[in-house]
Amino acid sequence: MRIRLSLLGAAVCACTTMANPSFAQSPQGLEKLSHILVLYLENRSFDNMFGEFPGANGIADAGEGAIQRKRDGQPFSTLPVAKKPFNLPENPSELREIEALGDLPNEPFAIDGIRPGVTTSTYTRDLTHSFYTHRSQIHGGQNDLFALYSDAGALTMGHYSAAALKDSHLWQLAGRYTLLDNFFQGAFGGSFLNHIWLVCACAPVWPNPRKELRSEVDEHGNVVRERKVSAASDGDYALNTTQSELFNNGKQGKDLLPPQTAPTIGDRLSEKEIDWAWYAGGWNLAIRDRTTEEDEQLTDLVFQWHHQPFASFARFDPTNVAGRHERDKHLKDATQLEEDIKAGTLPPVAFYKPIGVLNQHPDYASLDAADEEVARIVRLLEDSPMRDSYALIITYDEYGGFFDHVAPPEIGADGEKADFFGPGSRVPTIVVSPFARKGVIDHTPYDTTSILKLIGERHHLAPLPSPRYGAVESLAKAFDFDR
Repeated sequence: MRIRLSLLGAAVCACTTMANPSFAQSPQGLEKLSHILVLYLENRSFDNMFGEFPGANGIADAGEGAIQRKRDGQPFSTLPVAKKPFNLPENPSELREIEALGDLPNEPFAIDGIRPGVTTSTYTRDLTHSFYTHRSQIHGGQNDLFALYSDAGALTMGHYSAAALKDSHLWQLAGRYTLLDNFFQGAFGGSFLNHIWLVCACAPVWPNPRKELRSEVDEHGNVVRERKVSAASDGDYALNTTQSELFNNGKQGKDLLPPQTAPTIGDRLSEKEIDWAWYAGGWNLAIRDRTTEEDEQLTDLVFQWHHQPFASFARFDPTNVAGRHERDKHLKDATQLEEDIKAGTLPPVAFYKPIGVLNQHPDYASLDAADEEVARIVRLLEDSPMRDSYALIITYDEYGGFFDHVAPPEIGADGEKADFFGPGSRVPTIVVSPFARKGVIDHTPYDTTSILKLIGERHHLAPLPSPRYGAVESLAKAFDFDR
């Protein structure tokens, strides 16, 4: 009888607690974050965007470490010439007609004002930003071969001044919330690999690739020729921009990456029945059969399939029913992001990839359009039902070929925080949240993997099978939940 009465009492207590929310335990620590949204921009090093930000480890701290050297180790007398730096159709004719930037001192320089009319709205040419090239530029942490290995000459040493950026939304957010000045891109090189790294902390495997797809390096590991796949001595990995068999419903041409099967952060979330989504500008148009006019529209807006990492994985294979179901459930158009934020139906974990013209990539985007897009997303969140509990992580995929003076973690010196794949150079990262430390510059070493670790800790997920995942500092350290 006593046992029955005890059980009855326990049941009554449990019912009373559930019926009276005042008895429910309030969220603690990371549990206070109801939603994590990652906004993934493009191709800017930290020094390029925040090199003059007050109080940050910027260009003024580089000193002699910014001097660029020739192959024989001697410093350049002047930086290599940057040919046709502004020859893009979006620029006015007087900028397009600038043949070169030459005779520049061997040091970083402000791009804005380098010639009359050059501002943050000016489009600059693209710069090489491939895997082995980047590793060679970093030169074991000396960062003195950026100009030597760049196809854009002096432009690699360019940055934007405080005068040009102080009123930008990104700089205002960095001053209002938490700026991370020691956040490194997950892997060396370009967008394709770093987008894959964002979702799995891994590199895509390509078993038995054709010899013609292999990159080449010299006896010191420096770049000789960049191609899609790693050098033969480095394994079978797709390191540079490539297309997948699953992109564009299989209409991508030849030499396609096989479907990937490594576990992703999406898999880990789905295992725990936690909803998540990847939102991409132009997605709905990209995945359907299109007219010529619609193809031109996607080209004008610069939709990039290799910026859609989950679409490389077998789980989202559009040629079978299960894959289409997973794709429809988790891979969404950017227009849905605004609706979900406003309605309070944003999944607990979400990623947003703006379409090309809004992502700040040199060549096809300026700084200003993406800056406005960032501000729009922040306003939506601040006016949303999750205004008191969200975290927005604004970060960049990779350096875009631009110089940064801080040495990334290295194999051996930093244990498993570094490996063959990276990390690479610093990229700008801002944490915007009611729980972000206000007006703080966080000097903690992080890399792209730190975002995955934050998500994993928040939702008690099984770890991803990447040594880096276990070694890096979680981005949780950037928050203050005691206020």
